[in-house]
Amino acid sequence: MATYTEKDFKSILLVRKFIDSWFWERYAINPYNGCQFGCIYCDSRSQKYYLPTDFENDIIIKKNAGEMLDKRLTNARTLLPDVVGVGGTTDPYQPVETKYENTRRCLEVLGRHRYPVHIATKSNLVLRDLDLLEKIGKNNWCTVSTTITTADPDMARFLETRAPAPELRFNVIKTIKEKTKHVQTGVLLMPVVPFLSDSDGNLEELMRAANESEADYVLFGAGMTMRDLQAKWFLKHLKEKYPELVQKYEELYHFKYNPESYAGTYEPDSSYSIKINEKFLALSKKYNLPYRAKRWIPNDYRKENYIIAEKLLNEAYLIQMRGKQWSNSFWAGQNIQNLRESICDIAKRNELSEIRNVNGKVESFIKEQLRI
Repeated sequence: MATYTEKDFKSILLVRKFIDSWFWERYAINPYNGCQFGCIYCDSRSQKYYLPTDFENDIIIKKNAGEMLDKRLTNARTLLPDVVGVGGTTDPYQPVETKYENTRRCLEVLGRHRYPVHIATKSNLVLRDLDLLEKIGKNNWCTVSTTITTADPDMARFLETRAPAPELRFNVIKTIKEKTKHVQTGVLLMPVVPFLSDSDGNLEELMRAANESEADYVLFGAGMTMRDLQAKWFLKHLKEKYPELVQKYEELYHFKYNPESYAGTYEPDSSYSIKINEKFLALSKKYNLPYRAKRWIPNDYRKENYIIAEKLLNEAYLIQMRGKQWSNSFWAGQNIQNLRESICDIAKRNELSEIRNVNGKVESFIKEQLRI
């Protein structure tokens, strides 16, 4: 049974040096530490995040979350409005939210300050806040991504022990499409768990259901990441439920199973990921479902920067999916959206080549976009 502990924190807003190009997030908020859904694959169990050891039962409530956020945004001198990711490390709509409402209070603040919002969740509790989300979307930009790794309810109970069933999560997307006009919504098909949720049948069924739910996109990540405590936790459950799969994981992640430690790779073999990615790209085309969400575009000097960066980052994503060299397009996009002035002004001075990673093909592409 979960225990709740209220704690004071100095800050609640994470400011990223580079935008998260999967979700278009510049900022991040996690209203809670620990997550009651207890997904056995969750990367947030790893030591990197310094979260409670008893991840699904020891839930930390960040005291005065809304007030902290309001003070931070009110007093900010250098922050510009940009996409705030709500959730990610832990689910913002886990059951504790029904009592403490930290997520709702943060959304109220973000709405007042006119910041665009991206929510990642597995919970149908997000539907409680459709009034706020619609208002944020109408005034600015709002996207809700529902994580669904499998359409099989039995497998979901193993992988995502306490999370709502897949059917309820697809219903979240349907309801958002029915009851709002300004909220973009789709599926996070991540992670794809090797040998458990990567079958042709599961991928096909999930994409079909996403299409029937009228999802705007399906964001896809082939292969589950593995490291330290997270890998130990996942492998422990795998060995108990599917012991025959342990050897396959040893081969895919290059390790020898040891219940006390993990010494394998962070990601599966690239050949595996490329194979799964190609299946997904084919399904994306079959069901006419975009594999990228449309990003928020500011109306200040960053406008052209973000439009061009979006195209470069989308290209980098597709190239990476196919196992080819993607870093130059990626870093060109990241550096362009971090510019402190309009790329149009830089182009007028004939100084595009002075932007890091902007050279040759990328420079020609930018000139074409700017019609120079």
